[in-house]
Amino acid sequence: MRSAFIALLLLAASSAIQAQQVYRCGNQYSSDPCGKGRVVDVSPPVRNLDAAGAAQVYLCVSNSGGRFWSSNHCRERGALIERIESVPAGLPWDQQVQIADQQTRQGYAVQRQVMSQRGASTPGTTGGDPSRCAHFNQQVEYYDRMARQPQSGVSQSWIAERRKEVRDAQFRARC
Repeated sequence: MRSAFIALLLLAASSAIQAQQVYRCGNQYSSDPCGKGRVVDVSPPVRNLDAAGAAQVYLCVSNSGGRFWSSNHCRERGALIERIESVPAGLPWDQQVQIADQQTRQGYAVQRQVMSQRGASTPGTTGGDPSRCAHFNQQVEYYDRMARQPQSGVSQSWIAERRKEVRDAQFRARC
């Protein structure tokens, strides 16, 4: 009877601890509310139920450039990660690797298809109108010259915003 009472008491104490709110006050956290402090969600992350029974298989790249599949993180083998694939956990290793290979090939095929639809250009070339690209470059140079002059903070902010808008337009025009 006494052990049941103690267990009930411990359960109540642990739920009280979990229910306590945490506040973020600037760069610090506190259990006491502060002026403009925000409540922080400290509940444990919810487990992804869709991934139940799934395992991760790592495609690793060794220092010599060779690729291999691993059930452990590539770092443990002194290699870098190229891809991580989720596969069914209950299958033998060979079947997991087959599934991961197939998923990887499909992923690369989709990536190639998207790149070809975008009309991806080779590095160093422009896909936009050359005269329009030259105009964007002139505008950026103009804003750069303005920014190098002594200006107020408000003026510098305005120049930075205009330059960013030109760079964004330049990117959209594929220059």
